[in-house]
Amino acid sequence: MRSNDVEIIKAFLCTVDRSLPFPNYNEIKIDEEDAIYLYIRKLVAASLQNTAAMEADFPEDAYLDKAVTDDPDDLEMFVNVVVDTVYDLVKNNAELHSGSAIFVFCIVEEQPYVGFFKMHFQERFICKVAEDGKVSWVLNSKVMPRCTQKDYDFFLINILDRKVRLSDVQNYIDDCKVNYLAEYVLKLQAKPSEKEKVAVIRETTIETIKECYDEKEVPQKIMEYKTEVAEHVEQTGRVSVAQIERKVFADNERAADLYRERLEAEQIEREPMPVSKTTERQFTKKQKIVTDNGIELLVPVEYLKNADYVEYVQDEEGNISIIIKSVHAIQA
Repeated sequence: MRSNDVEIIKAFLCTVDRSLPFPNYNEIKIDEEDAIYLYIRKLVAASLQNTAAMEADFPEDAYLDKAVTDDPDDLEMFVNVVVDTVYDLVKNNAELHSGSAIFVFCIVEEQPYVGFFKMHFQERFICKVAEDGKVSWVLNSKVMPRCTQKDYDFFLINILDRKVRLSDVQNYIDDCKVNYLAEYVLKLQAKPSEKEKVAVIRETTIETIKECYDEKEVPQKIMEYKTEVAEHVEQTGRVSVAQIERKVFADNERAADLYRERLEAEQIEREPMPVSKTTERQFTKKQKIVTDNGIELLVPVEYLKNADYVEYVQDEEGNISIIIKSVHAIQA
């Protein structure tokens, strides 16, 4: 997605600074040539593509169903409630950063969104010149971050589809580690991000292979898993737990059962999971093989389980040799 695909309809700027006695907010004029307009568009586009973003749905009778509408003129009421809530949380919890925030009503691919972005104040040294001409460095603690940094919290609400994307930030509030945007601001339960679910699937698969197969079979089996997932993602744009179970563990009933139990315990769905283009590229590009002595090899996916190009040989002591075949030239 490009930032040009985002149309800003209405926006508010506000403060959530614990050093101030109360929060403030005001609507800003929408000007497509203004730097703040371009900045907000980049924030929205980057957040919609963030694979680490958590997800949630809300039913018709949920708090959000009443709090947000597809009428941009209703945005200010929601802004008022959220700003007060976030300010109180920041003021009473040292783990939460002070900062400035942006609220936005925008259209993305013909869908109305309400977004909130809280940018944490950064500490930067700036050069200062006194009246007598003396130059010094002073600490400016209220510098805004770039929209490509991870130093902001956000949520984006797809109003018509009743879906929410929000940053995966976790903070201690009342001795409990929670996602404050989900629990306290939006009043919903967030599900793991795409990035987290993919990582759980990968780690569980590799752990199961190591536990259920002979040491000599493990390297080849891991490459088989990586190749299978890459091919399936490239063809369908999805990661399928059931497909991995059928293809990778077809020869080992114990491994298939253990794999299924572990992912059920992690609450990872068996239905094919759509993944973003970012995740798809990670699966289908060259895969890294890392040895315990620090050697790293990048191997094209299609060669991973092709013995004509890459072979894994294990000696009697359990040491593994990686043989690279059919090489006609080595580039310096």
